[in-house]
Amino acid sequence: MASSRSMRTWRKFHRYSFGYSKWISLILVILLLVISITGILLTHQNDLKSIQTGRVPLSILPDHYETRLEQTRERQGTKDIFAAQDNVPVRWIILDLHTGEFFGKYGPFLYDLLAAIMLVLGSTGMYMYFKIRKNSIY
Repeated sequence: MASSRSMRTWRKFHRYSFGYSKWISLILVILLLVISITGILLTHQNDLKSIQTGRVPLSILPDHYETRLEQTRERQGTKDIFAAQDNVPVRWIILDLHTGEFFGKYGPFLYDLLAAIMLVLGSTGMYMYFKIRKNSIY
């Protein structure tokens, strides 16, 4: 009798949490795809001419890119030369998407949380695989 009660409790919990977990999982999968694709692009950036020469207008980017562009111009001493140019290299965007800095100051923490979740999922998945495999007859 106690096992059926605990099973009902587990089913209620599962039904309640499934609605949230599928959206969280979807967000995490999208972030993993972004990290994977940008990692591939960073690895092959010398092979792809569009990454080397491409530029992205500041109008479609978050505000912190304008500040970063101004700081870069000041450090290089090119503030007066390229003052009218309002775009940034594609490499900046790819690198920032890969490291999480694109999402602001909390982006890297979001990626750290994603990595921790993936570690938990991977280790519990391996545990479950070997536990089930050990108990099976095949």
